[in-house]
Amino acid sequence: MSATVTIPLDSSARSQAALKPGLSLAGQLGARVRLVSVVPREENSTERKALLQSILAARGLNDAQVEVVVHGSVNDGLMQAMSAEPDSPLVMSTHARGAVGEAVVGSVAGNVLRQSRRPVLLAGPDLSEEWTGPIRTVLICLDGSTLSEAVLPPAVAFARSIGADVRLIQVLKPSFGHGGPGADSGEWVYLRRMADHMPEKFGVQANWDVLHGKDVARAVVEYSALIQGAVIAMTTHGRTGLQRVIMGSFAREVVHSARSPVLVLRPDENGNV
Repeated sequence: MSATVTIPLDSSARSQAALKPGLSLAGQLGARVRLVSVVPREENSTERKALLQSILAARGLNDAQVEVVVHGSVNDGLMQAMSAEPDSPLVMSTHARGAVGEAVVGSVAGNVLRQSRRPVLLAGPDLSEEWTGPIRTVLICLDGSTLSEAVLPPAVAFARSIGADVRLIQVLKPSFGHGGPGADSGEWVYLRRMADHMPEKFGVQANWDVLHGKDVARAVVEYSALIQGAVIAMTTHGRTGLQRVIMGSFAREVVHSARSPVLVLRPDENGNV
């Protein structure tokens, strides 16, 4: 991982929701914090830089890096800043004001996911005030598809870089797994097999757990809330374009409701990173 963790901020309080997971990640990596902000005109840059510095000073981060980019497009300005440090982990808020579909799809966060293949650690609108680092467990959501499994390499690399545990999770709806724990269903066999192959494929041991519920996203969110220092990792399952998928998908609901940060990756249509 990079020697810096990039956290995009604007002048809103909402954007600062990314600071808690971002600072936690930077501390675990031993990395420098890099705050990036985009303003439309040069005359706005001094005020914005002073704001970012005051945010850092309030947290005692005097050695953090502050970068203000002047650009007519917030999205393009951020992509420009990201390209300067392509290996820097990115932590950002969804800037949600209403439905998360608006925030993730219509915001800077949505454009980052759409235009890049890097995983992004998102602080959703319901990130708990009680969530605290360090990040101890990465919960990797799988459903048996190639697309869901595309998150494994970056999620495992993320977990290994900070010494976090890896746990694979899958949600079965009531029509599956009637035999309960230990039942010989294809879904249970799949997750157990994936966990068994983790040492060989990725060099890590992984726990696993099968959840149950009619509402798959809710089951994941409620489970993650029980685990201190959890991060949820998942793909957007984007087959027909990110906007359509996030607006109506499992990924949208998890990001909207999660009380933990969510590590999101958008693979290509073939499930490649």
